[in-house]
Amino acid sequence: MSERLTNILGYLTLIAILAAIWVMFGEDPSREQGGRGEATFSGLETAINDAAAVRITSGEVSTFLNKVDGNWYVIQRDGYAADREMVRDFLRGAALSERREPKTDNKDRFHHLGLADTALDIKVLDADDRPLAAFLMGERKDSANGRSLTYIFQESDTRSWLVTGLADASADPAWWLDHSLLNIAESRFAEIAYPDITIERALGTQKYAVKALKADEKAQADWQLRDPARLLSELTFDDVRKVANPLAEPIKRVTAKTYDGLVLTLTLYEMEGSTWAQVAVSYTPDEGEGGMMLDAPADGEGEAATLTEKTHGWLFQLSEYDAGVLKRSRKDFLAEKAPE
Repeated sequence: MSERLTNILGYLTLIAILAAIWVMFGEDPSREQGGRGEATFSGLETAINDAAAVRITSGEVSTFLNKVDGNWYVIQRDGYAADREMVRDFLRGAALSERREPKTDNKDRFHHLGLADTALDIKVLDADDRPLAAFLMGERKDSANGRSLTYIFQESDTRSWLVTGLADASADPAWWLDHSLLNIAESRFAEIAYPDITIERALGTQKYAVKALKADEKAQADWQLRDPARLLSELTFDDVRKVANPLAEPIKRVTAKTYDGLVLTLTLYEMEGSTWAQVAVSYTPDEGEGGMMLDAPADGEGEAATLTEKTHGWLFQLSEYDAGVLKRSRKDFLAEKAPE
């Protein structure tokens, strides 16, 4: 074979290789796709403050977050408050996200990246329902330097990408709720009354005792008697539903009183395999031994009004452990008798 023919074949081979590379990795010039290190969502960093809604769908499950007067609400939970920090972190992460690595453009392989049936279809919208960002969000992982890495795909791109900065997300409405329910200093509690037993704490002390303990009874250790107070001081919930008058019969009622006049009544219901709590709040200023406590708010009546606004007309699904503490009976607070 002559040297000239060999050179021609070499050039043709090189051209074929370059063509193959272009087919595999070339970009569609009609699409505005950035490169490595560029913003994942073009223009979102400057427009993120205009975000007024977030829609997230996965299969038949969906969440619609709506912003009103600076606060976020979960539409699928009758407008209950969303966790502001969680929504803010997600939007901030999207605005600052950068492209890390280009990935496959073959949608038949998207399932390897979580971008097929299990993907989150996410849309960030402004007040006029115009999309600020729209993308599929797939598998998410953490890198060695602590920055999150997530597979995403936008219709404006020619391929999927591995990007940085995106916070975790879910299509489950309950996932976005503000799960904090009560935030009351434990030192304020005077007593917690169950139907058949009352746990009390003397003002100025840390130890709890069983009220009206019978002669043949012995209370459990103090750390066990403190369980209800510890639970109620920072009570959270798993899910919520708007129900003014539950059809089910209550199974338990627990009342907690503070030395500064706050009264909480939790009525428990068993519904659909879970325990739900209805919370009632009242305030009766007590000028007696409680007085103005160090950990009590200056405006006790205002605190009660805020709690009432947050809880009235709602049922809160409790975790299995929290429900177990509130469903205890007298025997659960008493030490077992030694065998004769």
